[in-house]
Amino acid sequence: MLRYLTAGESHGETLTGILEGFPAGVPVTAAHIATQLKRRRLAPGRGPRQAHEADAFAVTAGLHKGMTTGAPIAVNISNSRPLQKLPFSEVPRPGHADLAGMIKYGVLNSALIRERASARETAARVALGTFALRLHALLGIRFSSRVISLGANTALTGKIISAALAAARRRGDTLGGVFELRVNGLPAGLGACSQGAARLGARLAAALFAINSVKGFEVGGGFALAAAGGRQAAQNPGLSGGLDGGMTNGAPLILRCAVKPVPGLRAGALSTNLKTFKQALVISKTSDTTAVFAAAVIAEHAAALELAGALLEKFGGDSLDEIKPRVAQWRRQTGKVLSRL
Repeated sequence: MLRYLTAGESHGETLTGILEGFPAGVPVTAAHIATQLKRRRLAPGRGPRQAHEADAFAVTAGLHKGMTTGAPIAVNISNSRPLQKLPFSEVPRPGHADLAGMIKYGVLNSALIRERASARETAARVALGTFALRLHALLGIRFSSRVISLGANTALTGKIISAALAAARRRGDTLGGVFELRVNGLPAGLGACSQGAARLGARLAAALFAINSVKGFEVGGGFALAAAGGRQAAQNPGLSGGLDGGMTNGAPLILRCAVKPVPGLRAGALSTNLKTFKQALVISKTSDTTAVFAAAVIAEHAAALELAGALLEKFGGDSLDEIKPRVAQWRRQTGKVLSRL
């Protein structure tokens, strides 16, 4: 079983990720990981912190001479400016995890909640997801993502994106958006319909909803299918988005997520001091202008980890040399049916 765990805080010394159950014999270099971390770090709309975060990292276990060993993989990512002392604030930031976390854990300092709830943690998920992306690539499975709306803008060009982000920054505001994730080359039959928790759509939804600020998820035609008739849907199998009954059907997998505006505002947001219960203005000078571009990159890695787990469940194998011929044989077998549909 493939599983992963992360630890660390936004302004702590390091972020740590551990990936267990990953097969041996998959070539992964420092350059592969650095490239993916850079994509997340330098996505459009990022805040001032990314100017000094280098995402320096070390793979401390599970990799030998650029090849996975089958042992648990451990990755440490250094934070460039760890804080020796956290700021103290009794005022929760609206829309963030602050209020719910302060109530849940019985703490008065909102910074204690934000440190772990921060999207900084997703750097560890991207580092671990790089291993999964490498496995998929070597099996002919390709991931791509794109942002299809930014705020109210749907006809996106580089110029429109730059203008929308600049206008939001001038207002001290932030923007949400929608991204689309596409996976080509997935073998048919990943996932299962025997139990709800085994359905691949449910598993992917959980993985993508776990990304900070994601508030909506759909597969293929998604919510548009609610307005379609059954005959129309049946005559357009592409609307299923590559999943039927919780299993891959051999078509491209298409997922979309809605990402809310970043809650930290330069213009400030009204909140309540939980000690005095007086109104207070919360101002953030370091938040991103939008998270949707970075979330799209993170989603590739989160989905890659979930799909790698489903792939290993289907084909088994402790090494790439075992898995690769099994996948090839399955594609030959299922291709005889799929090619005639």
